[in-house]
Amino acid sequence: MIRTTVIGAWPKVSGGPTGQQLRTALHRHDRGEIDDDTLDDVFDATTRAAIGEMAVAGIDVLNDGQIRWDDLFAPFARSWSGVSRGPLERYYDNNTYFRQPVVAGPISSDGRTLVRDFETARGATYRELKAAVCGPLTFATLAVDEHYRSLERLTLAVADALAVEIAALGAAGAELVDVEDPALVAAAQHVDLAREAYLRIAAAGVPIAVQTYFFPADRVLESLASFPVAQIGIDLRSRGTTALRRLDAVKDRTIVLGVVDARNTRLETPGEVAGLIEEALKLVPADRLRVAPTAGLEYLPHDVAVKKLDALVAGAGAVEGGKPSARAGASA
Repeated sequence: MIRTTVIGAWPKVSGGPTGQQLRTALHRHDRGEIDDDTLDDVFDATTRAAIGEMAVAGIDVLNDGQIRWDDLFAPFARSWSGVSRGPLERYYDNNTYFRQPVVAGPISSDGRTLVRDFETARGATYRELKAAVCGPLTFATLAVDEHYRSLERLTLAVADALAVEIAALGAAGAELVDVEDPALVAAAQHVDLAREAYLRIAAAGVPIAVQTYFFPADRVLESLASFPVAQIGIDLRSRGTTALRRLDAVKDRTIVLGVVDARNTRLETPGEVAGLIEEALKLVPADRLRVAPTAGLEYLPHDVAVKKLDALVAGAGAVEGGKPSARAGASA
């Protein structure tokens, strides 16, 4: 059985009237018309709706859709000591932006940043649910460092804080945590530093999945095999890559293949998805293979994101020879 999963954020708004509720609530909150508790209720309702949509599409392993995340770093920049949110910057070569974390003092965490979100999501589904955090190297390479003045010291400090977060998520019931770390492939020259950071994160005792995306994993594929992680995510769509022919380098881990492009509105066909899965199965056992979008689907139109998941599930079902695809009776 080829299992399906998601990575990153789900679209927060859609074209229908109910799809604008969160945007409207945020505007009203900014104007002082609703309080924090009322806004939290809307966030929770939007999270439940996102989880429901992913479940109805037939996704096997869900996340919470990161509905409260403005960007990959926002939850941590808001809650960690020593960090604040800074200027807007372009997110790699995407047509999206993030606020740079500004590190002005020693980083520390109480571990509670994401626990409420996970517990809310856990109450919304009986399906397998994973959590997520930002990657230590991505945080460090994209931050404004006014304190550590050293990429190594900053990366390891971030890793220590993430270990605290992941331990708390594990205590809340998370059995897998995605670590979204595109810098591993965007700044591959730092892979040895990243490995040291992941040793610290793994000490939390919760299985982790390193998710790389936006760039090919070709330069670090063999190095990733030595990381203390349960799963390795590889983007097959964003750019040309030889990774599909070299998966045996990491076949002792579960491999999460990004087979539908989260940055392109063109819809993959189930046949395209199935073809990539069949190629991967030449090198990887089926029980060690997962398929997913390449990254979060947040910046695609909502209806396109839904169709991308339909193609993903249908393609996996075609390889399996009969698993019901898309929207046949699944529920959250």
